[in-house]
Order: sequence, then structure tokens, then C-alpha cells
Amino acid sequence: MNDLDRVLRVASEATSTIAAAAAAAHPRETGGVLLGWWLEGCVIVHLAVEVPDPDATQASWVRDHDTAQVALREVLGDLGHPWLGYVGDWHSHPAAGGASGQDLTSIQDAADQYDQPLALLVHRADCLVEAVVTESANRPLARGLIPDSPGRSRDADQQCRLATNPVVPRPLPPPESNPARHRR
Repeated sequence: MNDLDRVLRVASEATSTIAAAAAAAHPRETGGVLLGWWLEGCVIVHLAVEVPDPDATQASWVRDHDTAQVALREVLGDLGHPWLGYVGDWHSHPAAGGASGQDLTSIQDAADQYDQPLALLVHRADCLVEAVVTESANRPLARGLIPDSPGRSRDADQQCRLATNPVVPRPLPPPESNPARHRR
């Protein structure tokens, strides 16, 4: 088990949603929010929700706070799941490259507003998903690739179903403190 495996579990439904949204938006970036909870120091990503940016380019996607809040309310209302909440962001990079310096700064700044770590997933041009889990602007926990393996997906899916004492997330940070600008 590597450092990333200790701090992050991603359900196959989330990575499938991200891959489909990235393919549909190509050649422009797209992105959204990650929904899940925390369990014993681990970020559990259960779902990915797309938050479209009409001004996205091949090298830029910005998560609009109000649009993200509407998307979250709709999904959370439809599912009625008591544990689901914001645990991070995701976006695609249709050009070569993984998480940029701006991506890392954005998720680390957002993590400063939470008592638990946040995750950033970046769908790369090679169709791999890079993950960053961070606690604060000064302390990234882990960074690596999420392998597209059935074993890992089943483990993450099982973890999502078996959680018994989760830490339930709060809403997104307010707009004035929301640094979710992903530009390279």
C-alpha cells in the first residue's frame, strides 16, 4: 500500500463520470466537485459531479461557486444520502500534463478551510487520473496516479458501502475564499 492508498479511496462511478465528462468536453477542459466523506483520515470519493464552465478553454476551467452550489444541492437532494458532501475538486487536462502549480495552490488553499483533507483529481490527456490529497497550503499528504484496475475500484466501492463512522463534510467554502481556478 502506498501513501495515496492510505489517504484516498475513489469509487469507480466517480472515475467513470470524470472520464465521460472529459471525453465529451474535449478539446476543452471541464471539471467539477467530488462528493463523499472522510473515514479514519481517508478521503472517500463516492461521486463526481460536473460543473460546466462556458468559458473553458484547452488550458483553463474555472469552478463558479454559485453554479457548483446549485449542482451540489440538486445531486444531494436527489440522492438523500446523509454522508455525502464536498471533499474536493476534479478537472480534465486535454493537453499533456498533470496537476499544475495553480491546481495545487487552489486545492491547498481550499483545504485550509477544512478540518479534514481535500482531494483533487486531474484527468490527464493519457486518460490516467492523477490524485492529490492535501490538508493545507503547507502540507500535501500524497500525490500519485489512480490505477485503472478493477481490484482498486472494487475496494473503493466496498469502502464506500461499509463506512460506519464517517466525518460528514460541510458545504463549499464561500465565494470570497474559493480559489478553485484551474489555469496552467
